[in-house]
Amino acid sequence: MKNFGIKKGQGATEYLVLLAVVLIVAMVAIALLGFFPGLAGDAKIAQSDAYWRGTARPFAILEHSLASDNNITMVVQNTEADQRQLTNISIGGSGYSGNLLNASYFSAGEKHKFVLNLSGTACTSGNTYELYVNFTYNTADNSITGQKQYGEKTLVGKCN
Repeated sequence: MKNFGIKKGQGATEYLVLLAVVLIVAMVAIALLGFFPGLAGDAKIAQSDAYWRGTARPFAILEHSLASDNNITMVVQNTEADQRQLTNISIGGSGYSGNLLNASYFSAGEKHKFVLNLSGTACTSGNTYELYVNFTYNTADNSITGQKQYGEKTLVGKCN
């Protein structure tokens, strides 16, 4: 019986070779992320900024920085179409905690800059910080009071 040029087992061999190439590419990608932790940190910062600038409602954090004296500076914006009264900003994580206790009124789209002193370990320049941020607010007509906005993502950045 003749084989007519058909090679048995060729398909299985090609499959194994392709699988090996895919596994090598995956291992290289994992190794790059593991060997260069700055890449993973920068990706986390980019994801945090995307959430806090675009998705977070009703309050967005447009800018933020944490200095070595534990003062965090944040620019907060009301992204809703109606006025809100921000009554508290609660911050925690990485050994830090802080609260803003004076109420601030925000018209639609209005921005305010806050500087809060966080208690905790000093932020060393170049290190990454990761903070949980929650807002407590009222509507302008006080029909809703004590409403909470819990940050779905942490606020991530590099210390100044």
